[in-house]
Amino acid sequence: MFEKLDFINELPKISFFRSDFRGSRFVNVSFYENNFDRADFISAIFEKCLFTEVDIAASEIKNCYFNECNFTLNNYANTSIQECTFENCTFEDEKFLVNMKNCKFINCTMRNCDFERSTTEKLEFNGCEIYNTDLATMHAENFIFKSCVLENVSLGKSYIFGYLFYKTDISRLDVLYRGNTVKINVDNFSEYIVSLLTQQRFSEFINANIFLFRNFEGVPDQINNALSELSKINNTTRKLEMTNLFDMFTFYILNNQLPYKLVSKVLNILDDFDWTAFPFEEQLVYISMHKKIEMIMNTFHYDDSFIESAAGETLFVTFRCKTDDYQEALKLTSDLLDDLHLKLGLDKNYKLIQKEKGSWILTFAVVGVVALMMPKMLNDYSKTFFDFSLKRKKLKILGVLLDNIRIDPENIPKSLEQFNLILDTSEKSGLTNPSFDNIIVTEAFKEIVNQIDIGA
Repeated sequence: MFEKLDFINELPKISFFRSDFRGSRFVNVSFYENNFDRADFISAIFEKCLFTEVDIAASEIKNCYFNECNFTLNNYANTSIQECTFENCTFEDEKFLVNMKNCKFINCTMRNCDFERSTTEKLEFNGCEIYNTDLATMHAENFIFKSCVLENVSLGKSYIFGYLFYKTDISRLDVLYRGNTVKINVDNFSEYIVSLLTQQRFSEFINANIFLFRNFEGVPDQINNALSELSKINNTTRKLEMTNLFDMFTFYILNNQLPYKLVSKVLNILDDFDWTAFPFEEQLVYISMHKKIEMIMNTFHYDDSFIESAAGETLFVTFRCKTDDYQEALKLTSDLLDDLHLKLGLDKNYKLIQKEKGSWILTFAVVGVVALMMPKMLNDYSKTFFDFSLKRKKLKILGVLLDNIRIDPENIPKSLEQFNLILDTSEKSGLTNPSFDNIIVTEAFKEIVNQIDIGA
């Protein structure tokens, strides 16, 4: 470990030319005018270090972690930076000439930086502030900006619609387009966005419709078309586009940026698609990505806005009961639904639409809002296993009249308030889920109901 070293006043300046720092740790080290030309930093850790006018040309920096480090006026020339994380770091007056890929910047600040002629891909900026920085004159694919401040920042037209934004104001961004800088808006980019389809850049076209146009209606058809067209082209070129599609959709679901109806439709498209259209090796990749999205939904990683967007929807809740006594199964499940509606301040509004004999399986049509709240309120509270799926089920074609299974939109804010109050009370009391005072889940219910399926 290198600790509490100061090279600022060291003469002559120490050179680390071609040094190998694999697995090293640096704490409170101030580098100044040192030479790291062609040095290797692999799986190294830097904490509270200063890099000032350091020569990092042609260095290999891979799988490293930088925390509370400051970078100023350093020399980068074909520096390779891969799989690194920078947290609470500051970059000022840096002129990067780097090959940078799969790196994360967390709570970092960049000022007066330039990436001209660099090659960058899959960079994630989370909680960062970037000022007076040129990100336009380089190769820059698949960036993510989450909760960032971007002021006087320029991006390239060729890449902007491959970027994913969350809680980041893009209205003041400058985009280099046809030799001029323009603001990112519908008027300036409508023609260019349409041209993306002719280049088979489907993920960028769909992304533009989501974050710029906010046009969710056409997205399912666009995804259907993309899958169909991509299945026809050379398999050596389509994998990247398919991956971008899945990454985009996964990002938006994780960050609660899509309404219930859109998520439901897209999941059904993915479920219905014939993945055998692709070679087996590709099938494994795409199906695993599909399952990843389903897993996200099964962890109930959605917020109030997603729940509220299901206000006009009816979902089906299936209770799988370990009992041969129909009356007992019906009473336990109905009591739970009654109590949920009561606690949420809603009128009881559900309907038993299917029952299967054996160990009784009872399916109820339930207001979408209530169905989506249920797993968040009960998950892990009992031994009940929840399976959440927005795939279409045969129940909808049974001819069941469900028009009366609705909720007054004016009641939703109050219900969400009650819902969050219950969860908040449980959290403050040290419980992972509601107490018996909040939701009635009897011992009999926990013993008999071993699985609850929620689906569309």
